[in-house]
Amino acid sequence: MSDISTVRLSAAELLAYKQMPAEVLQPLMQLLNWLLWFVLLVCLAWMIVSAGKLWIAFRSDLAMNDASHGVLMSLLGAIVASAASGIALAFLPT
Repeated sequence: MSDISTVRLSAAELLAYKQMPAEVLQPLMQLLNWLLWFVLLVCLAWMIVSAGKLWIAFRSDLAMNDASHGVLMSLLGAIVASAASGIALAFLPT
């Protein structure tokens, strides 16, 4: 019976973790916020350029897969960046 209690105690100790100090956590969160804004701005710029290329392709009656691919990839990049920030906030307590 004592073996089970020691296993439970060591599992509880293993799962317990210390909170990061505020002087470490705050600059880290600020860096993550800046990184997210930068990535989203790059995705927006890529979307604008790709939409312009797509408009030119449709205007000249040419099918251009690169432009539609750029629009799709900028949307996927924004989705991935937003999801990554949500995952980072789940693991980093505020």
